[in-house]
Amino acid sequence: MIELTKYMAFNFKTVFSSLKTAAHEQLTKVVGIDVGSSSVKLVELEMREDIIALSTYGELQLGPYGDAGMGNIVKLPLSKRIEAIIDVMRESNVSAKNAVLSLPLSESFVTVMSLATKPGEDISPRVNVEARKYIPVPISDVALEWAEIEQDKPKEALAREILIAAIQNDALSDMKVILDAINMTSRPSEIELFSTLRAVTKESDSSLAIIDVGASMTKLYIAESGSLRRIHRVQGGGASATLALSKELQLSFEDAENLKRNYVPNSEHGPLIKKIMSSAFERSFQEFKRVISQYEMRSGKPVARIALTGGSALFPDLRPFASYAFDTEVETTNPFAKVAYPAFMEDTLKEISPIFTVALGAALRSFEL
Repeated sequence: MIELTKYMAFNFKTVFSSLKTAAHEQLTKVVGIDVGSSSVKLVELEMREDIIALSTYGELQLGPYGDAGMGNIVKLPLSKRIEAIIDVMRESNVSAKNAVLSLPLSESFVTVMSLATKPGEDISPRVNVEARKYIPVPISDVALEWAEIEQDKPKEALAREILIAAIQNDALSDMKVILDAINMTSRPSEIELFSTLRAVTKESDSSLAIIDVGASMTKLYIAESGSLRRIHRVQGGGASATLALSKELQLSFEDAENLKRNYVPNSEHGPLIKKIMSSAFERSFQEFKRVISQYEMRSGKPVARIALTGGSALFPDLRPFASYAFDTEVETTNPFAKVAYPAFMEDTLKEISPIFTVALGAALRSFEL
């Protein structure tokens, strides 16, 4: 059985009987690895006198491994993904022997379904049958797990909400090969959205909406007390903005990406870059606003906080635009606030932190076990 936690994490030790798995000793150092569509990120954490501290971190663009430019979305063969992970581990001086590999949402399927039940009914048999209606591939092609979402006010006739998560078998097989290739002992791993929830959720959060603005996809997660309640995805992200900019200015994709990353509002192309970035995310934000409003109406409670994360969250004017689109204050996440680090790194880590949300959340997973 695949283990579930508050953040719906997957424990693949039972899926991979041949995989080297760590014993339940007290861990001192773990690296979280996030292989995205345009770059691979890692964060290594270590326990120092009962304090979780940052040991090292790193990011490596995947475009050059697929004969493409920086920032490009690439679909790399397994051998190239392994090569990139080994390279970023070497460049970052990773010394941990335990790793948590966060699985991309694109290789999984996560949703919340409603199931009408009778009081006290055992829903296990029905869930496995109903889940087939929501998973767009044959059930034999995935590893499936589910968990019931706790209701605030149980009723006599219940409409129980079930969180379903399924991961493609091919993705599981690839993960085993990667962990063996980098000679890492496997820690319980999980789908990226649950790493994000762990990294972003605060103890004070009663409800939270996370907007993850990636290179190829923009995602919305709504959670209560750290538990996922809704998920919504829209194709398109930072890479689509770069592509539009490259066409508008007749630049290569890499040159357009560099121009976007070095955005200065009052520069020659500043207004155009801002307009293109706003246009790239306008539809996603409007759709997410509708989903949040529907959730608030159904739950009878407002979403208390909206947080922006992901690589495109580094664009300086995206947070103000998001605040305008959602008609409420939106903050940029700083997951490094959950760990200790030298004071002189404060400004740097705060600036780059949205990029490393998934990797940091994955590493934190091991210290919760």
